[in-house]
Amino acid sequence: MAYKKLSIYLDEEDRWGKKPLWEEVLCFLKNEGVRGATVFKGVLGWGPDGVVHTVRLLRASGNLPLKIEVIEEEYLLKKLLPTLQKMVKKGLITLSDVEVIKS
Repeated sequence: MAYKKLSIYLDEEDRWGKKPLWEEVLCFLKNEGVRGATVFKGVLGWGPDGVVHTVRLLRASGNLPLKIEVIEEEYLLKKLLPTLQKMVKKGLITLSDVEVIKS
């Protein structure tokens, strides 16, 4: 089987309607049969706009960067990409080769 790694980079304050975008992306992935996904929260990051997002000393969090990562069969990820591209208005989506040693 051919596997790929899907990475989606966004901000924790990004929305899809009234809900957090990252939650909606995860719901979509689960409903479409993706077997697993992980959300990572960054402590500092910036994108093309140059705005730095970081944890502040007096706040638990700011608009921190998030990364959603999925390793799944290539055919399924390619099927889901058009919808993900519509959902992620700003941010970055990457699809890269990965070698699965054990699943």
